[in-house]
Amino acid sequence: MIKGIATAASGMLPSLKRQEVITNNLANAQTAGFKRDRLFVERLNEAQEAIVPGAEDWGATNQVGLAIDFAPGSLNRTGNAMDVAISGDGFFAVQTPDGERYTRNGHFSVDTDGTLQSADGHAVLGDNGVIRLPAGEVSINSDGQISVDGRLVDTLRIVRFDDPRVLVRGGSTIFEIGIPTVAPQDDNQSAIRQGFLEHSNVNTIEEMVNMITTFRFYEADQRAIQMQDQVQGRVVNELGRAPA
Repeated sequence: MIKGIATAASGMLPSLKRQEVITNNLANAQTAGFKRDRLFVERLNEAQEAIVPGAEDWGATNQVGLAIDFAPGSLNRTGNAMDVAISGDGFFAVQTPDGERYTRNGHFSVDTDGTLQSADGHAVLGDNGVIRLPAGEVSINSDGQISVDGRLVDTLRIVRFDDPRVLVRGGSTIFEIGIPTVAPQDDNQSAIRQGFLEHSNVNTIEEMVNMITTFRFYEADQRAIQMQDQVQGRVVNELGRAPA
């Protein structure tokens, strides 16, 4: 009976994590450049053994893994000259206090000293380092070249990765390289769209359905624990009683 309770409980843990991930995805459904998280579940005997030593014969337990879905979002026209979207697999390079990072969120602005900043307040990088713009009308072509009043200032540094799964989340729309031996490559294939922003790749209807389904799975496991606890109580209190 304890085995049944443990099995049901191991099913509740992934449901809790899944609900947390779904909630975060929905909270960022309107965040430009956001990439949704996906969960995958593995059944590992080793995990059960780590939780309850000697219980490897109880069967597998659920182990939750997290993966970022780098599928592109739709491009939405904003008409704002400082909004920039990437059509392709590339990433904008930005400078943070912890080093170079990468983002698909092209909602840029210019601070008081002319530094081009990302939505998170990080300096946007170009071929010549941190991009600084003089006052004037900003124009960005499909190659990422930035001109102010017709004069070329710099070119956005767009990078790509053979396998974007080497990236880990460093913020809602900021990514960093999770494998030190991997280096970004210059991206000459993606096109830049000025006056557009990439929408998040969160499908709100799909996420709501997943949330309802996850809640029902959690409820089912919860009821299974309650039922088995009641049966176990009867075994202890009734069947274990000595006959009169």
